[in-house]
Amino acid sequence: MTSEPFKPQLLQLVQSENDWSIVSAALPASLLEALGQGIATSAVLSRDSVDYSLFYVAASKKLLMFSHDPQALLTPVAAVSVPEALDYLDVFYLGGAPYIATYAKASSYLNLYRLNVDNSLTPVHNQYVGSGFTMMHVLPYRDTTCVVLYNGTTGDCVKYQLAVPPYDGLSLTQVWSDIWAKTWGHFTFFEFGGENFFLKINQQHEKVNIDHFMDDPDEGSHPVLSKDADNSLLSSSVLAGFQGPEGQAYFLNYQYNGSLSLNSIYPNCLGWWPLASQTVSTGGTVLHPFTTAAANYLLILN
Repeated sequence: MTSEPFKPQLLQLVQSENDWSIVSAALPASLLEALGQGIATSAVLSRDSVDYSLFYVAASKKLLMFSHDPQALLTPVAAVSVPEALDYLDVFYLGGAPYIATYAKASSYLNLYRLNVDNSLTPVHNQYVGSGFTMMHVLPYRDTTCVVLYNGTTGDCVKYQLAVPPYDGLSLTQVWSDIWAKTWGHFTFFEFGGENFFLKINQQHEKVNIDHFMDDPDEGSHPVLSKDADNSLLSSSVLAGFQGPEGQAYFLNYQYNGSLSLNSIYPNCLGWWPLASQTVSTGGTVLHPFTTAAANYLLILN
């Protein structure tokens, strides 16, 4: 007996005053067909007051781009070829224009691309950083931008600061490094008051931390919260975060057994409020929260 292939799921995150619920929503057949199978990772970007979702298909090395729409939810815009394979994808901005950072664990290079007006990608820098990193994230802070990478096998963590030379292209300079404990994962980044924070789980050592990255580029992070992880975090398959319109920080926890929960992080980062939970299908590997003018949604993909 063979199991049925995983089908993407669409959920609506509904807020009614102070109450939240997670409700199943119909996934339009046209959107299901456009998404296809094999989504490896995703991101959200904004350009000219329009929000877009990006989905990377590993088999074709294509970046699928959809605009957010209150009626159609996600409208296909482009399928962009990515020159190099990737495991991790993030979006950042320079002068209001969107750029994309990518990294593959088997590779030794961090790749930076400019997203052009015609939705093509132009490589602007590739930086040797070494192989094996299991987290990559771009940290914007005031008038500077950094990229941080972490290797869960060795504990190595490194930060690069981005600079814009007088002519074309970008450059990266290593400004900080450290050795963290091994096996941290499920990194979820968020902001409070323009400051960079992140939640991380160590399922092997049964810990959960919320850390604050220091303001100076040449400084690291320090824990604001460090405590034992409960069973829901120890059995987490995927975590994903998103910011509310007034700066609230939320994270979604999708467990291997299909339990899904929505949580709101305290403004002092010393914990979180559980807001809503739902049981969904198992087998998803990517959580993609996105917002239209009408509602908040979550796609569970594979």
